[in-house]
Amino acid sequence: MKQGCMGSILWVNLTKGSFKEEKIGGKIYEQFLSGYGLAAKIIFDRQKPGLSKFDPDNIFAIMSGLLTNGKAIFNGRWMIAGKSPLTGTWGDSNCGGDFAPAIKSVGYDGIFFIGKSEKPVYLLIDGKKKELVDASGLWGKKDTTETEDYIKGKHGEDCKVACIGAGGENLSLISGVANAKGRLAGRSGLGALMGSKNLKAVALNGNKSVPVNDEDTVWQYTVKFLKELETDLSDFGKTMKNCGTAGTLTDSTESGDSPIKNWLGVGVKDFPPEMANKVNAFSVTKYETQKYHCYGCPFGCGGICHIPGEPLLKETHRPEYETISGFGAQLLNDDLHSIFLVNEMLNRAGIDTISCATTLDWAFEAYEKGILTKKKTGGLELTWGNHKAVIQVVKEIIKNEGFGAHLKDGVKEAEKYFREHLKIDPEKMKEVTAMHVQGQELPMHDTRRQLGDGGLGLGIGYEVEPTPGRHTSTFPGWDQYIKTSGTAREQFKKFKFQRKYEIEGDDEHKAQGENLKGSSCAEDIINGVGLCNFGFYFGPVLPLVEWINATTGWDKTFEDYLEIGQRIKTVRHAFNIREGIDVANIKMPERARGNPPLKEGPNAYSPNVLRWDDAKKDYYRAMGWDENTAMPKRETLNKLNLRDVEKALYGKKK
Repeated sequence: MKQGCMGSILWVNLTKGSFKEEKIGGKIYEQFLSGYGLAAKIIFDRQKPGLSKFDPDNIFAIMSGLLTNGKAIFNGRWMIAGKSPLTGTWGDSNCGGDFAPAIKSVGYDGIFFIGKSEKPVYLLIDGKKKELVDASGLWGKKDTTETEDYIKGKHGEDCKVACIGAGGENLSLISGVANAKGRLAGRSGLGALMGSKNLKAVALNGNKSVPVNDEDTVWQYTVKFLKELETDLSDFGKTMKNCGTAGTLTDSTESGDSPIKNWLGVGVKDFPPEMANKVNAFSVTKYETQKYHCYGCPFGCGGICHIPGEPLLKETHRPEYETISGFGAQLLNDDLHSIFLVNEMLNRAGIDTISCATTLDWAFEAYEKGILTKKKTGGLELTWGNHKAVIQVVKEIIKNEGFGAHLKDGVKEAEKYFREHLKIDPEKMKEVTAMHVQGQELPMHDTRRQLGDGGLGLGIGYEVEPTPGRHTSTFPGWDQYIKTSGTAREQFKKFKFQRKYEIEGDDEHKAQGENLKGSSCAEDIINGVGLCNFGFYFGPVLPLVEWINATTGWDKTFEDYLEIGQRIKTVRHAFNIREGIDVANIKMPERARGNPPLKEGPNAYSPNVLRWDDAKKDYYRAMGWDENTAMPKRETLNKLNLRDVEKALYGKKK
């Protein structure tokens, strides 16, 4: 089976400077789709466990999705994957822009890098030509935007580029990989893994087409969806069309979705609408000069902006919600110009804005409580709302100098440095919480949101996802694809409309587990086929199953795809267990769990504090994992046809 995929991956040995193509059988695609599903299968099978974070034998993968380059829409997501230098767990990150189709256009579903180059290089695939080009003139000299311009100038505008900036070069544990001058695969710190291999960029230019089983049917479903979208656009869709995610900031601060002051503040009190509106919606889009569309997207929720008086912002991507919330609401900063500037600086450096903002949030709280002083910050006054200090710290993080050098690896390492090297009283340090899960900084979505608003499921995702601390690890709308009226559906309905603070009875626990499992595994389907999450929230139901079946020639139900999602999730999860990680005890800080509770605002006295551990056990049981250790059971691995995983976790049968 090769419909929907190229049937091949490319191995690049950076140590030897060699290339090797590998054919992938149709059964593998049917079991793991593509995207990070295929990456998980390959890396689990080929990588030795226990490697240090920058061991050259670590595999770094760049992947396209099963539906990429076909007639489906919202199909422009590409992914990077490998062992996360930030968390030590399975790592992956998802990105839009224009790079996804380029991977398939050169004939591959993914490119896997092994080893380390002796000097900086970039991979160039131009037609049939493959070579590792000397990048010494780029390393340390050109940011991501300048690197893209240079490579396009040398090899042609049709060349698509993914590259690292100063973050990846400096092995910052919160660095990512950029494309399209401002779209960043930022989570998991995989820019540092790419940088550790002396790989500056990947440049692709090809013209190979993707075989599709029934292209006409795929297109018919696409046209039908687009017509429905014209008359059935959701309120969220309207906001996204006008302002993108930047239009959600005020609502998020009022509802309690946006964390404030390192999760100790309350939006309606500390960052009220008169402040939030300065960095929200049309306050942002008034600088927009044109809409930005990722590949395969008819919607265009991004924007290219021009800010007068700032050369760096002559042409810049509009900041997304996470960035505006992180550098705005969290830090009580309503200076929009500073947020635009920080966003551009970090994009050019290839550093994750979520992790960077959360790290600064910790430093500002530590300064407020007297743990960090002007002497320790190099004279910077880290007072809430001080946008000038924010800009200066970000500059230092990018340059790996001054106070910022101690923040460039994220909040966990920053807290450790100041505790150990500056001899700060450990009891005093406990007054400030580093908001991370297993080392990955929490995003801008509060897990203490009341039950009906999804905070519980979000928080469970933060803790159980193989890449912890991710807000895009679950798909709550999965149930709309359930076609049957069987037990699971009825149990889910029973749970969905329940508003009790405590769940009673086995049926409710089973329903809760099925709900958490469904939303978790559905996201692995989305990432396996390379779709954008936003497409599922614009109003009409996206023809997910119909697109996949028509593209591949399969005849599967959504339940069949959920099982594939469960298989992908289990392999990623098993990777962490094999690395010796106590997965069952990966937890958010108690502050994010609502302990102690906020005493005012929409998240006051959240009931979720009573439910985290029971809900996780419900999820483990539904997944077929041991409810106490989170170890996948043998019968589950056999059902999912994961005998190699069973052997890795349990050893040979006696």
